[in-house]
Amino acid sequence: MDAEPLHDEPLDASPSEGASGPGPEGASGPGPAGVRRRRALGGAATLLGAAALGAATAFSVGRPAASAASRPPESYPPTHWIPASSANYTVSGRPGSYPVEYLVIHVTQETFPDTVKIFQDPKSKVSAHYAVASADGYTAQFVRERDIAWHAGNWDYNTRSIGIEHEGWIDRPEYFTDALYRASARLAAAVCARYGIPADRDHIIGHVEVPGSTHTDPGPYWDWDRYLGLVTGHLPAGGAGRPPAGG
Repeated sequence: MDAEPLHDEPLDASPSEGASGPGPEGASGPGPAGVRRRRALGGAATLLGAAALGAATAFSVGRPAASAASRPPESYPPTHWIPASSANYTVSGRPGSYPVEYLVIHVTQETFPDTVKIFQDPKSKVSAHYAVASADGYTAQFVRERDIAWHAGNWDYNTRSIGIEHEGWIDRPEYFTDALYRASARLAAAVCARYGIPADRDHIIGHVEVPGSTHTDPGPYWDWDRYLGLVTGHLPAGGAGRPPAGG
């Protein structure tokens, strides 16, 4: 795939809200709230133990490599551009069009490679800004931060949040590896610093905490204390930072 600038692009001068996504009554995509995402990511825990954990490593063959063009700001961890289908998100101009106030933490209920396929399938009507692989913390970006990913099952929260998916299943804690926690925390800290989001449980929330959510991720095995400790450890001195210029 061709790499292109991501996080540090100038915002669109005239964003086209709704051009490729739902209106205010939408959830994570057209249709009943959460139904399409539940069908897309709701499922099929068919791999077991070590074989499942090996999926992310196997996907390393042919993964897009970092390049000068796709490299995010210095505060971001290595992040690789794998664009979602344009049918699965809404073009916007955040934070000018909407403030970015939350991070929503998800668990895919799929392997990383299958998550990529879902986000690139125009029929799925679902996406997230980022996904982190279990085995090695490989981090992919699917939707630009300025645009609205369809991940939260709540249009208002979609407009005001960044969604981070994590490879695994909510009832299989072996997927929540040290590599996954650390890579996600570095990313979360960079996002918090960029937009001035407080790194606390009021602003870094699980999908289950989104009003009206029908999901339970990241589930009972997600270690919030550990995760927030890692996030705050990566924040610059002085805390969450400030929004980008022009926001």
